[in-house]
Amino acid sequence: MNLTTRIALRHLLSSHNFGFISFSTILSIIGLMLGISSLIIISCISDGFNDVINNKLSGIDGHIRIQSYLSDEIKDEKIHELDSIIIQKVHPQLKNTAPYIEKHAIIRKGSHSEGVILYGVPEKALNSIFQLNKFTTTESKFDKKNSIIVGNKLAELMEISEEDNIIILNPEEIVSKQLFNAEILKVANTFQTDFPEYDKLLAFVPLEKAKSIFEMESQMTGLILNVNNPDEVENADILIAEALGTMPYMTTTWKERHASLLDWLSVYDIPIKLIMFFITAVGIFNIGASLWMIIIEKTREFGILQSMGLTISQVKQIIIKEGAIIGLSGSLLGVIMSLCVLYFESVYHIIKLPNDVYFMEYLPVKISSVYFLFYPIITLLITIGFSYIPAKYFSKISPSEALRYE
Repeated sequence: MNLTTRIALRHLLSSHNFGFISFSTILSIIGLMLGISSLIIISCISDGFNDVINNKLSGIDGHIRIQSYLSDEIKDEKIHELDSIIIQKVHPQLKNTAPYIEKHAIIRKGSHSEGVILYGVPEKALNSIFQLNKFTTTESKFDKKNSIIVGNKLAELMEISEEDNIIILNPEEIVSKQLFNAEILKVANTFQTDFPEYDKLLAFVPLEKAKSIFEMESQMTGLILNVNNPDEVENADILIAEALGTMPYMTTTWKERHASLLDWLSVYDIPIKLIMFFITAVGIFNIGASLWMIIIEKTREFGILQSMGLTISQVKQIIIKEGAIIGLSGSLLGVIMSLCVLYFESVYHIIKLPNDVYFMEYLPVKISSVYFLFYPIITLLITIGFSYIPAKYFSKISPSEALRYE
C-alpha cells in the first residue's frame, strides 16, 4: 500500500472533531449502497419480467404464421408446397413447422355456453409449436380422436374437469345453413398460461377433428412454425418473405401480434430506473459533501503534510482516493445486498403476484453479470470525478495559508 492510500484510509477511519462528518460519510456509503442495489435489482427484475412474458407469448402463440391474404383457407397441397419451400430456404434457423386450422367455435356444457378460438393441430405441434408442456402439469397429448384441451379459466367458468364431455358447435354453419351439428369431445387436459384471454378463449383439438367440425376436408388456415431463437424472429421472417416472393401469402410474427404489449414492456421500466438513478446521484452528492467537510477539518493536516515534502499532486491523490474508497465501499455493499435479495427471490419466490394482473404468480428475476459490473463501475467513476472538485479547490491553498487558519 503506497503512502497516499495509507493516509487516505487513516483520514477516513480516524476520529473527527465533528462527529457529524463521520456520520455523514456513513450515510453517503449507505445511500450509495441503496442506490446501486436498487438499480441492479430493478434491472434484473425488469429482464426477468420481460423474459417470462416473451417466453409465454412466443410459446403459446407460435413464432411465425403464414396465411393467404386472398382467402381464409389454403389447400392441403399448397400447404405441403409451402412447407417444402420454408424448410429449404430457412433451414438453419428453422425448428419446427406444422399446418393448423384456426376458427371460432361455441363450446357448451350443460347450460353453460362460451365462444372460443379453436385450433386444429397435429398432436406433435402441441409441444413443438405451442409448447403446452410449459403450461400443463401433465403431458399434453390427444388421448383420442375426439379429445380437446382447454384453458383453466374456461374450465373454471364452465365447471369443466378432465374426462368431461363437452359439445362443440360451428357458428358459421349455424348462421349460413341454420344447422346445429354438434360434436361431442372429451377434455384431455387443461393449460394455464396466466394470460386470462388465452386461458379463457383458446382450445386445441386434433387437426382431423377440426377439419370435420368446420368441413375443411382439403383445406387449412395456414402454416405455423418456430425458429431457434424467438427474439430474432425478424431475421427468419425476412428470409421467409424472400422465399415466398410474389406468392399470395403473408407472414406475421409473434412480436407483430403483440406489438402494443411489447412496446409497453420496453417503456415501463424507464421511469423506475430513472428514479433509482436519482437515488444513486444523491449518494454521490453526499460523498462530495462529506469530502468537502473532511478537507475543511483536515486543512491543517494537509498543510503539515505539504511542509513535510508531499507535493500538491500527492495531496490531490489523497482526496480523490478518499472519494474512491467511499464509492468502492458503497458499490461493493450494494452488489452484496442486491445479490442476496435476488438470490432469495429467485429460489424462494418471496414476492407473490396476482397472475390475472401480472401474467405470473411470483416476481421473476434474471441475474445478469453485466449489471453487477456496469452500475458499480460507472458509479465509482462518477464518484472519483466528484472527488476531483474538492481536490482541485485545496490545491489552490498554500501550506502557509493552511497552517495560518489553525
